[in-house]
Amino acid sequence: MNRNLAVFTYRPDGELYLGIDFGYRNPFACLWIQPIDKGERVLVLAEYYQRYRTTAENGRTLLQLHQVAGYGQLTGAFCDPSDPEKRAVLSEVLGLEVKAPRRSVEAGQELVRRWLKVQPDGLPGLLIHHRCKNLIRELTGYLKHQPGQGEHHAVDALRYFFAGWELKNTVSI
Repeated sequence: MNRNLAVFTYRPDGELYLGIDFGYRNPFACLWIQPIDKGERVLVLAEYYQRYRTTAENGRTLLQLHQVAGYGQLTGAFCDPSDPEKRAVLSEVLGLEVKAPRRSVEAGQELVRRWLKVQPDGLPGLLIHHRCKNLIRELTGYLKHQPGQGEHHAVDALRYFFAGWELKNTVSI
């Protein structure tokens, strides 16, 4: 897992996505994700992880954090397909259609595993900024134990991103 941790900055000329896992009692998790190097590498720039806020409250906070970070326009957002109402609320607040890719959990988990692996150039396909503490903690457990057990909200947000991004690059979702 340590090989996937890095310090890097946002690239204003690149695409930028959100990966989102809805929650209230369980955390609402959102990741700012940027594919680089013609899609050969993916950076997780930042995370948002919050309990006990409505979807609209979380959406407004995401907009504030996005602006404070100096990020440009979002290319897209992908979320959990299980709650169309939350997706509609978040789409309205963000001013961007939040899409819900329908992939099996197992297929999404395999995508995460594949991107965590070291590529031919010696670096992993997925690099995570060291400030993404919740994602790092969850991925450490995810790799050591059975995927899907324990906390996995930020990992699910990552899984939704990869499922949607892969489908976007192959077919219209």
